[in-house]
Amino acid sequence: MVKPELTESIPVHGSYDLAATLSLFALGRGDPCVRIDSEHVVRCALSTRQGAAALRLTREPETLRVELVGDDLEWLQPRLPAALGLSFTPPILEGPHCLRALAHRLAGLRLLKLPVLFPRIVQLILQQLVTFQDACHGWRSLVQRYGIAVDDDLYLPPTPAVLARLASYQFVECGILPQHGRRIRGLARLADRIETLWGVGDSPDAINQTSDYLLHQPGIGPWTVGYLRGSAMGDGDAIVIGDYGFPKHVAYFFEGREEADDDEMLRILEPYQPHRFYVLSLLIKGTKPPPRRAPRHRLLRDRLRAPHH
Repeated sequence: MVKPELTESIPVHGSYDLAATLSLFALGRGDPCVRIDSEHVVRCALSTRQGAAALRLTREPETLRVELVGDDLEWLQPRLPAALGLSFTPPILEGPHCLRALAHRLAGLRLLKLPVLFPRIVQLILQQLVTFQDACHGWRSLVQRYGIAVDDDLYLPPTPAVLARLASYQFVECGILPQHGRRIRGLARLADRIETLWGVGDSPDAINQTSDYLLHQPGIGPWTVGYLRGSAMGDGDAIVIGDYGFPKHVAYFFEGREEADDDEMLRILEPYQPHRFYVLSLLIKGTKPPPRRAPRHRLLRDRLRAPHH
């Protein structure tokens, strides 16, 4: 990374797994905004009010060393502990031995409260009703075409102003479905309002007010908002409704069943309030889902390809 403009060391209390925690807001291993160089060194980009900042994070014995370059660093600096998961205290979970063992093994996993939500919203839109592989490809292409390169392999994400000006064909050229492009472009025009409501989560009502506003926007439903609350807003009890795999994953881990729906997932997770998203995150990061038996969705490149007559 280029020479840092600001460096600080943040105290770390308790177990903290830097790579696992930062992977929570990476869209796949090839995310150009999050580069996990090793277990103890991560480079990433965080959006700010005025643009974005590039960070180099180094896990030291009792601190996290943060080197920053970019926009709005004085505004970002006091918000770094929450953004990097250091303000989150993992709960002590009661329950079956398999869960307690998993929580012990992943004791360093923390949930994030990002200072700016819009890039994460874009990532979640790209994951709606497509394969994870396709979502990763779309995000990677979008960032590399319209973001800003910091290093050879680290990019700042595209700003809302840039995304609001893109034409439909430019999203499609990135391998993104037209309806996803329209949603991203529409929300980019509302980004200032979204971030004002969020206000870095400083207000007790910020999560609910932001969630309610997003749920009134076209193409944004409970899955997107629930996942946003858990993965970017620090809501350890967020519920993700409408996911194909999560109910099966939860039922498989706790009850050994390969089939389940949202209602069954909620029943199984109910004893773990107010930590249901945290429990789900442990399962996602630390356990295998049930064997896949249903046919996979067609790859997006096949869905975008014009039919031959």
